[in-house]
Amino acid sequence: MIVIRGYFYDGKTSAQLPADCRVYDNGAVQVVAAKSGADLLKLPRFELRASDRLAHTQRYLYFPQGQSFETEDNRAVDEVLTRFRKRPWLHIVHRLESRRSYILICLAAMLALAWTVGRYGVPAVARVIAHHLPPSVVENVGGQTLTMLDRSIFRPSRLEPSEQDRLAAHFQALVQAHADVNLRVEFRRGGRLGANALALPNGTIIFTDEMVRLARSDDELLAVLAHEAGHVTHRHGIQRIIRDSLLTFAIRAVTGDVSGTSELFLGLPVVLTELAYSREFEREADQYALRCLRSQAVSPRHFANLMRRLQEQKQPAGLDLPGPWSNYLSTHPSTGERLLDFEGPKD
Repeated sequence: MIVIRGYFYDGKTSAQLPADCRVYDNGAVQVVAAKSGADLLKLPRFELRASDRLAHTQRYLYFPQGQSFETEDNRAVDEVLTRFRKRPWLHIVHRLESRRSYILICLAAMLALAWTVGRYGVPAVARVIAHHLPPSVVENVGGQTLTMLDRSIFRPSRLEPSEQDRLAAHFQALVQAHADVNLRVEFRRGGRLGANALALPNGTIIFTDEMVRLARSDDELLAVLAHEAGHVTHRHGIQRIIRDSLLTFAIRAVTGDVSGTSELFLGLPVVLTELAYSREFEREADQYALRCLRSQAVSPRHFANLMRRLQEQKQPAGLDLPGPWSNYLSTHPSTGERLLDFEGPKD
């Protein structure tokens, strides 16, 4: 026999009566008053159910006719459930939360799983989705992005129309080679972006006036165009949008926090992951540019020369370059590392 000490409620009033719940070896259940020993309830077989165990909080036993029994003797309740009924799955939660080593192991496993999903799973899903989106969706995203940039950052280009026409003619062969992604070039004043080039998801490549002025030859700008064409071809912009959305959804699904406060402590891993993804995209675009320039019989060193100049630029008069070098380098891999393949042996 197993005896559980606690309080009995008859289900009709709020009266609390000290009592013992006795569970016999044959499964019969008897509740008796603690002081008088009077019978309060009898069951010929085990028909009660118990509330789930959470740490050391009180448990409740519920009887078929609406009566209940409250107890702090969790071990006795567990013993009864183990003997006469399958234990609820939440007993695993109790075992985990009551042992510090288990908590640390689960925390480490959760962080490892979150990092693996964020580092490999989300990018893989984003890549598949990005390459299966309808062209109309990609065009809409690119158009809205350019509209927003024109309102907040860019200003109309001050390049002479003849200069824009000359560059457009110089870019024509490469643009025609990318007819499948609707590649097109536009010019803007960069403002705080300074010397920069941006690839929008819909195939629009933006060159800032500052980038054009910094270049010493049209082939240097052509090399940058090849790099940006790599971003468009691989749909890096759309991938980033999808990936960021998936990461945000995953964080909120795991934490249950729709207010966004959980991002305060989860922000650092996301930032580090975002940086890694950006660098992966840049390396992929670099390799694409190398192949593209060689197919166009243009020396890859033109790209390296302009990147070196961006790195060394010290905001000379007439150029609106923020800080010691352009923002174009801010999320890229280290310049020395990424330009090794572009510089190679001199022509």
